[in-house]
Amino acid sequence: MDKFFRKNNRRFRDKWDIIIEGLMVNNKGQFFAMLFNAMVEHPSYVILSDMPVERKLDILNNMMVYYEEREDYEKCSKLLQMQQQVNKNLC
Repeated sequence: MDKFFRKNNRRFRDKWDIIIEGLMVNNKGQFFAMLFNAMVEHPSYVILSDMPVERKLDILNNMMVYYEEREDYEKCSKLLQMQQQVNKNLC
């Protein structure tokens, strides 16, 4: 039974990753805006989620680059704080 759930959970994550990548490609600005708002409202979901740390850091870094290009440094600052919390949670 446990094997069944692990197998289906992996499939769900693979599909979820495909959906996220599609949103990032098709409408990055809107996707990052919604994601940023959700992360600010519930930062513990980002920090404590079971998503692989490398993936979290990659998404945070992509968002920081996006907002840096738009000179929205306040959002970059919040994203940097989250990135530091994710790294701190590793230890």
